[in-house]
Amino acid sequence: MPDPETRASLLLKIRDPQDATAWREFSAMYRPVVERMAQLRGMQPADADDLAQQVLLAIANAIERFEPDDDRAKFRTWLRTIARRAIINAMTRGVPDRGAGGSEMIGLLHEQPAPDAMTETLDLEYRREIFRVAADQIRNDFHDDTWNAFWQTTVEGIDVDQVAKQLGRSRGSVYTARSRVMLRLKQKVQELDMGLNS
Repeated sequence: MPDPETRASLLLKIRDPQDATAWREFSAMYRPVVERMAQLRGMQPADADDLAQQVLLAIANAIERFEPDDDRAKFRTWLRTIARRAIINAMTRGVPDRGAGGSEMIGLLHEQPAPDAMTETLDLEYRREIFRVAADQIRNDFHDDTWNAFWQTTVEGIDVDQVAKQLGRSRGSVYTARSRVMLRLKQKVQELDMGLNS
């Protein structure tokens, strides 16, 4: 995946429907977030995929009207609103011959996510996706032992002593490797998140 210049520039680029590169980058970052949000709300993977396509289409149709402004909603808030509406609409639409009353409908309404839960879910999935993209982009900047020292101790939660022994390195070497990767990862996450942080 190419290094994005900034997130704000990506928002400007996707206003051009002919800019396939910008749309691929945008889709790679946000489509999995929307799909996971939908699946966490009980949608099947195929339905979540369809929903993500609908959300991207809604964004494509509305992006020209979105203006980044410190006094107005940030992009993630705008995206969250579109995704939340699409998920709620898809879940309440349901099977065409479903009854409109009774305990089954009341149960369905109680299953709808609270707005705060949807916000937390989008924020969590967004952070996970930013982390995944950033990690993919910086992975080749480090030797395998350095990356494994970071990944095993930080992501997998394996004890530093155990990783040091496995890699044939000292504890200090594992801590140093982990710190180097974490610093670079933090820089990449900030770069990817620039302009979209709400």
